[in-house]
Amino acid sequence: MTAAGLAAALLVAGFAALRGTAAHAHGNAVDEPGYKIKPADGNLWSRRFRAGRLIGGGGCAQRCIAFTFDDGPNWETTPTLLDALELRGIKATFFVTGHRIDGDGEVARRNRAVLAAEWRHGHLVGNHTYHHDLLDTMNEATLRFEIDRTETLIDGVIGERTWLFRAPYGALHHPVAVRAVFSREYTPVYWAMDSDDWRVNSADAVVANVRRELDRAPRGGVLLMHDTLPWSVAAFPLIVAEIEARNEALRARGEAPYEVVGLERFYEPLRPARGR
Repeated sequence: MTAAGLAAALLVAGFAALRGTAAHAHGNAVDEPGYKIKPADGNLWSRRFRAGRLIGGGGCAQRCIAFTFDDGPNWETTPTLLDALELRGIKATFFVTGHRIDGDGEVARRNRAVLAAEWRHGHLVGNHTYHHDLLDTMNEATLRFEIDRTETLIDGVIGERTWLFRAPYGALHHPVAVRAVFSREYTPVYWAMDSDDWRVNSADAVVANVRRELDRAPRGGVLLMHDTLPWSVAAFPLIVAEIEARNEALRARGEAPYEVVGLERFYEPLRPARGR
């Protein structure tokens, strides 16, 4: 099923659920002892994503691209990406796996500092479960841990709850899993373009995949990438360069260029069922 089709199917299920009841330190991002973040320092849009329609990630009326990165934070790769985003003035969304930021070990501490840096620089953050396992295979108790533990860990770093959620592998079909997500008033996020960066092992291959996706979906949309993969992080500036080259060609033809946007461009509040 396509992401759009899955989004439509899950939206129906979501309404039903609501009725019934996401080895080097670089810069300063990972080396800040005792980092502190006030809730107001984060991206203010995060507080407005509660209980929204599915963000399926299809293109805008003109052309747009929203960058999303899954499975981190990773202190060895994500800080390089943060620097590249900052250099280009781009805000992205990071979907966090809880096990990376849990515990007292050095790796978890460094990863929490990276998550703090993401938030401090105004990027959006979402819940991507604790272990990154298939939700549709889980019972209620396991779902509770996967979602709620990650929610607590993220809140402990950024100082507030996130309302964005991305299911591992984009798989969210079983009524128990759907209810677990929607009853917590999350807004599930999918994608329209997939970099398939986990299938390859070079930046050039990632760029080629994104180029293919842009050809297939010329209006763009939400792009899925992974900040845990060094070749995907290396591909990011090359993808931006590809977008800029396409924009030059579009402007030369008198057409609207791509705009790099945040997930707020795709968000719609979830309307209560009639009669409620």
